[in-house]
Amino acid sequence: MELPFVFEKIGRWWGNNPAKRREEEIDILAISKQKALFGECKWTKVAVDMGVVNSLIEKSSILNYSQKYYAFFSRSGFTEDVIKFAKGSNNILLFELKDLIG
Repeated sequence: MELPFVFEKIGRWWGNNPAKRREEEIDILAISKQKALFGECKWTKVAVDMGVVNSLIEKSSILNYSQKYYAFFSRSGFTEDVIKFAKGSNNILLFELKDLIG
């Protein structure tokens, strides 16, 4: 699977969500000019569901990038809803453990 753009900076992000009045954390934020890739990593025995996807998309609204991509890394895979959602989107990447270790 190819990444959507070449990153200039990559790391974690913590910051304030003024709409929710709380601290937010994004596991991975990779940026280049007006493009950003937001990543969520889940190392649980439960498949990633739409709640996790929607949460990251909501958190990404705090940061102002014109092109946003989302990457989800999961030890236990993804629910059918998430797989269907990702297939219908051109900015969602799904990675399972087997994809990362070959």
